[in-house]
Amino acid sequence: MSGIFDINIDKLDFTKIKMHAHSTVQNSDHQASREIRTRTDLLQCVRKNTLVAFVQQCRMYNIDALHDLSLQVAILLMSKCTDRMQLCTNFMSYAADAQQGIEVDESVTTMIDSNELHTLHSTSDWVSLFRYLEVVQLTEAERSALRSNARVAVFTKAMRPIFAESAEIEAFIRPMLCTMLMHIPAASMLERVLLAEGPQHRDIEVMCLRAVNSYVDQCQHMSNDTNIEAISLLVRSVRVNSSFHPDVAAVINVSSSDNSQRNETVKKQFSLRRHIRDQQGATVLHRALLFEEWKYEMKFSVNVSPNTQRALYFIRAQTRQVDMSSLKYIFDQQMLAKTLALSLERIDADAVTAAIKTLRVYQYNIKSLIEFRTTCLIGFNQAVRQTLTLPVVLQLYVACWQHPSIREQCWRSIIPVSNFAITSRCNEFRQKYPYEQLSVLQTLLYCHTENHKAADQQNDAGI
Repeated sequence: MSGIFDINIDKLDFTKIKMHAHSTVQNSDHQASREIRTRTDLLQCVRKNTLVAFVQQCRMYNIDALHDLSLQVAILLMSKCTDRMQLCTNFMSYAADAQQGIEVDESVTTMIDSNELHTLHSTSDWVSLFRYLEVVQLTEAERSALRSNARVAVFTKAMRPIFAESAEIEAFIRPMLCTMLMHIPAASMLERVLLAEGPQHRDIEVMCLRAVNSYVDQCQHMSNDTNIEAISLLVRSVRVNSSFHPDVAAVINVSSSDNSQRNETVKKQFSLRRHIRDQQGATVLHRALLFEEWKYEMKFSVNVSPNTQRALYFIRAQTRQVDMSSLKYIFDQQMLAKTLALSLERIDADAVTAAIKTLRVYQYNIKSLIEFRTTCLIGFNQAVRQTLTLPVVLQLYVACWQHPSIREQCWRSIIPVSNFAITSRCNEFRQKYPYEQLSVLQTLLYCHTENHKAADQQNDAGI
């Protein structure tokens, strides 16, 4: 029995042993890299869902998601302040010197409390959005204004057990701002924002609860004016980083692609009306200038983006003659003249619909839009009316003025509901009011320009 465990080293195959050890190391490395990829994919998925919710929330409040101040205005509208209109007015007056302001409708500020269909309703969404915020370089006057504010002073004192004694006022701006969001637990939000910044104390959860409770107890006697002043000072002190707008633009573009794929899927379902329409149009299909053939006839240069091509096609597909003088400062005169000279025997509804869906914000420049909303959309039920944001109403307004051959298809691509009451009201509306085409084109080109700016930022960042 003593010789059972004796090993003859000369008979061992060391090559197999080394290969097995090497394969074990490779497997462990592969598993580690796979875990890293999985974690990265999950973080990207969470970030994408958060940005999708942010874009939807902006459309609900008629805010351009690609505006430089869109995230700050969203924070103001979702804050715990009771007078949000005054809050937005103060912030816009402060930012008017450096940025183009955002026009906030007063009905939006009152709708927030009653509307429970908020897309940004989770702590994780706001933690992801706060990662895009960074504190600006403050002047000594701005630091003094923050230190002298009563609420900021109370919060700074309550947070001293978490921060070092030598911490500057800039370190408290993002933590205090994140505790002022409506429907979001302040202590939980504060804890997660601090953990996202780096390693914290072992009992950070308890310390955040104590700090928030201390701050709330000491601020109960303070007026709402101090709350407005504190939030205004905090929002002025932050800005979005360089990756925010390219990420939002990427989400908007992906959403447009998803809608196009969804429309293609819907088209695969049999429809007798669509089948008859396609059969009637088949006789002129060989000589029809659809969007792809139209691009070939236009012979665009390589530096003309697809969105610009689609905007020019939309201009040509309108039923009313476009005012050339209003567009000569935007487009090349030779290209614009060629666009209007090239006739369309059949309009590509998909291209027109894609252009209409880029209208993601309403600029309050259409006088008859309120009348359109009150008269033409009465045929929708209550569930559909709750989804009608101002950008969606604007898209329906533009669809109402399209060529009769594509009008219903454009309408149903936005809201898949159409009936006799809606159609008859739209006919009466077109007879009573003129088509404010110039305002529509201004909004369309504004959305296209902001998308182009974000794409340039994305290319400059090398994303």
